[in-house]
Amino acid sequence: MSKNKKLSLSGGDTTEKFIYKPKDLIWAKMKGFTPWPGMIVDPPLDLLSQQRRANTKCVFFFGSRNFAWIEENNIKPFEGPWKEELAKVSKPAAFRHAMTDIEKYIDDPAEVDEQVNKSCGAPNHATEADFDKIRDGLDSEEIAGEEATADGNNGVVAHVVGSPDEGDGLDVEINADSSASPVPTPAVTTKVAGKRTPKAKSVAATSVKSTKGLAKSAQKRRTSAQHSPSGPSNAKRGKREVSREALQDADEASSTPTGRRRVETDALLASIAAKRAPNAIALLDRPVVTRPEAQVIDMTSRSNTLADREIVPSEQTFGFLGLGMMGSTIVKDLIYTGHKVVVWNRTIDKCQPFAEAGAEVKDTPMDVVEAADIIFCCVSDPKGAKDLVFGNCGVLQLKDLNNKAYVEMSTIDPDTSLDIGEGIKQCNGRYLEAQIHGSRQEAADGMLIILAGGDRSVFEECHSCFKTIAKNTFFLGNIGNACKVNLILQTILGVSLVGLAEALALADRFSISLNDIIDILDLTSMKSTMLLAKGKEMAKGDFNPQQPLSHMQRDLRLVLNMAENLDQSMPVTSITNEVFKHTKRLGYSEHDSSAVFVRSRF
Repeated sequence: MSKNKKLSLSGGDTTEKFIYKPKDLIWAKMKGFTPWPGMIVDPPLDLLSQQRRANTKCVFFFGSRNFAWIEENNIKPFEGPWKEELAKVSKPAAFRHAMTDIEKYIDDPAEVDEQVNKSCGAPNHATEADFDKIRDGLDSEEIAGEEATADGNNGVVAHVVGSPDEGDGLDVEINADSSASPVPTPAVTTKVAGKRTPKAKSVAATSVKSTKGLAKSAQKRRTSAQHSPSGPSNAKRGKREVSREALQDADEASSTPTGRRRVETDALLASIAAKRAPNAIALLDRPVVTRPEAQVIDMTSRSNTLADREIVPSEQTFGFLGLGMMGSTIVKDLIYTGHKVVVWNRTIDKCQPFAEAGAEVKDTPMDVVEAADIIFCCVSDPKGAKDLVFGNCGVLQLKDLNNKAYVEMSTIDPDTSLDIGEGIKQCNGRYLEAQIHGSRQEAADGMLIILAGGDRSVFEECHSCFKTIAKNTFFLGNIGNACKVNLILQTILGVSLVGLAEALALADRFSISLNDIIDILDLTSMKSTMLLAKGKEMAKGDFNPQQPLSHMQRDLRLVLNMAENLDQSMPVTSITNEVFKHTKRLGYSEHDSSAVFVRSRF
């Protein structure tokens, strides 16, 4: 086959028709994909509740082993003169896996049949492979009003009339002139329409379903219209005629009490289905994402790097507000090196391991300020940082701080840092912003970078603490400078991650080993510890949070707000921010920032 030819399942002989039954093996075509091996099956319960086009079959796809509705004009029997052409075209690894899967089924169908039978009795949850198939979104064409009804004599399914040119043609030309009648095969997935059916139409359609006599008469009209040799315009006119006749039948049915009850009940069910089915399906059927397990702090483990350092703990008492991913790791290191620590956290249960290790636990931030000489704060966002200072039972509830020092370690924007610093100074306190750059593992190893700005005397007093948790510290002058530098570094990190994710996603589509790409990258001048580490996480699919994806997107948002105030154009950063936002919406907010690879891949 020429490389320029497109794979298509629509043959040249439009009169050729196959009758598909459950267990038939087929080629099925979805938009954006080559024809895929599958099998006609009875639909699972969750597919039954979805609205779909007419002339569709429920298809079980081999390899990904998921289900979907596919139009009959996008289905061909598995065996036939087209099989060689469809199977020999260069395909990704997933396709080769699907071909292996169907060959195993032909040899021993027991395993797949068991899975299909189980799925038909319980809702079907999509996997990550499914999201690849729905990434192009929903079809905006009108939803057909009726399900197919089986003919008891020969098993032929009668369908609502559909325009033959509405479906997306497959990209492989099939020799439909062959007289061979292949073993019927399952059909490819149909797209769900994006527009909701108007009430009048849905009521009429459901009333036709509920009345057997009306269904039979409408079926005859639809069948005769379907076999007429009319073109697309006639097909559309046939749709309108069927719709008018259905409305007339509905009026007749509603003239009796029984008919009215049926119409009302069916209308209610149709309205519920309309609310659930159209635009919600693409989001609800995306890959099931499990939250990463909460990391329990291990107070007994010790970093070899930290153990080799000669640290003389300060005699001052250090308060710590916030025991999140970074905060808990920092406090653990401070306790390990002999610092006296007082802690507070919104969730009091997180304080228990530190209390057992020797830290003192307080009930409010104000209590921590009273008990400590230097107070550190490390929370998730600027709003949380300001609440701890200005909020109820916050730091500034003490009107006189008696020259105590407040060190803000949360990732915040310069304006927020200036506001907090001004509030601390007005209450006779000293303020230092100490932005931490690094991951959770780097914090555990004492390998962070500290970027500080503000009161120089506080920076000097925190020397033993900074030496515990960081390999380098920088004092950058006035308040706000450290926040700016930290956000600039985060911009570089975020843009690099998205570039790496898209490059590896492209390699994956070419069926090139991601590990090979990482190994080659390690030999080039582009290599970096961060890119290599994140690339390995993407290759393994291990998104255990070192730096949560939500935190990365927060930093990019702060960068863009900061640039907006300066009228500084940052188009690449803006696109990077949107990529992370989309990944958050897919359910990876609490995973590592390397999970952006999932969005790029699917």
